[in-house]
This record gives sequence, structure tokens and C-alpha cells, in this order.
Amino acid sequence: MMSISKEELQKKEEELKTLQEKYIKAKKELENYKGHNPLPDKYPYSIYSESTPNPLVMKFVSNKLLADHTKECKSIKDTGANTLLRKLFSFPFIQEIFISKNYISIKKHSSIEWHDVTNQLRMFIQDELNNNIKIYTPPIEKVKFTKNDSKIIQEINTIIEKEIRPNIQMDGGDIEIVSLDKGVLKVILKGACSGCPSSQITLKDGIMRLLKEKCPRQISEVIALND
Repeated sequence: MMSISKEELQKKEEELKTLQEKYIKAKKELENYKGHNPLPDKYPYSIYSESTPNPLVMKFVSNKLLADHTKECKSIKDTGANTLLRKLFSFPFIQEIFISKNYISIKKHSSIEWHDVTNQLRMFIQDELNNNIKIYTPPIEKVKFTKNDSKIIQEINTIIEKEIRPNIQMDGGDIEIVSLDKGVLKVILKGACSGCPSSQITLKDGIMRLLKEKCPRQISEVIALND
């Protein structure tokens, strides 16, 4: 049996104590971390990819907050001051980009397969973010409604925010109210939901059914203007 000297044993105990202290510190930081707040700057960005119901769209999810507001870019002209989004459009296969709080949805051209480019894009986004490339998303200008509609719209927005938007965002998309006229609610589907083969099912069997159930007197139909 191999014997261990007193000095070696003391050294091992000190190393173990150091590791325990680091573990306790990291554990406390995780316990104090609130999901809606960004991680401290000392933590690097980590990006993972996630498929969506839209075969042309891949969702790239971050462990840290990316933006305060959503932004949809149909072309490089829509990127504004966003260096990362402009650089992403330099990839010839990228058709559209949608960014939300902690993810970027990218729509590709049908001429290329995701398995050929997903890892390349994931690493590119992660490296750019860790090189202090910031994403700026200006607040979205809210649609103005009449006084009669404002209370109803507020109720609808509350339902969307609590029961509809979280599910849509899980699939890499979003929804925006455009107008409400004589019971017809017009919306715009964004990100992965735009042009998705299953968007009509989501709209009719999910969004419209729930809104008609919650607001039967105010809503008779829901129409997506971009679908």
C-alpha cells in the first residue's frame, strides 16, 4: 500500500478546500440568478441551436439576454446599426432574421440543408457576441387604437402575453396585433411563424380558438396579414 506523507496530505486537503469554496461561490451565484435578468458580463455567451416547426427556420438560443425588444429583418437594409445582424446577412444562404430576448431565428434559402451550416452559424454568433458585438433593438412603435378599442386591446394583449406568446416564442416566432375592426383581429406573425407550413393550424386551432373563448363578444375571427 502506497503511503502518503503529511505534506502531501495537507496539500490535497488545501486543494479540496479551494475547490469546495469555488463550488459554494458558484452555487450561490446560480441561486441568486433570476431567469429574466442577464448573466453577469464575466460569463461568456453560449449558443445552442434548436429546430422549429418551420423547416426553413433554425432558432439559436443564448444563455444571456440579447435584446430588450424584438426585431425582424427581411434584408440587410433592415439591420440598422446592428453589426452582428449585418454580418449574418453576409452568409448567402440567409434569407431573414428575427431576434427576440434570448434567441435569434434565422430563415435560410431552400437550396441548402441545415445540417451543413448550423454549427458554423452557431459558432459564428457565439464568437461575435463574446467579442463584445452588441445588438441594438429600438422599441417597437405601438399601434394606436380608438378609446373604445383600447380596453379590449389591452385585454387581448394580456391574453397573448400570458398564454400565446410564450408558446410561439418557444418555436422561434412572435405575434403582433395590427388592428381590431368589427370583431376581426388582424395580426402579423413573425420569425419562424412567418411562412411556416403549420402557421394556419396555429392561427385557427390555437390563437383564434383561445381568443374567441376568452373574448367571445369582441372577437369573431383572427387573420394573419402576412400568411
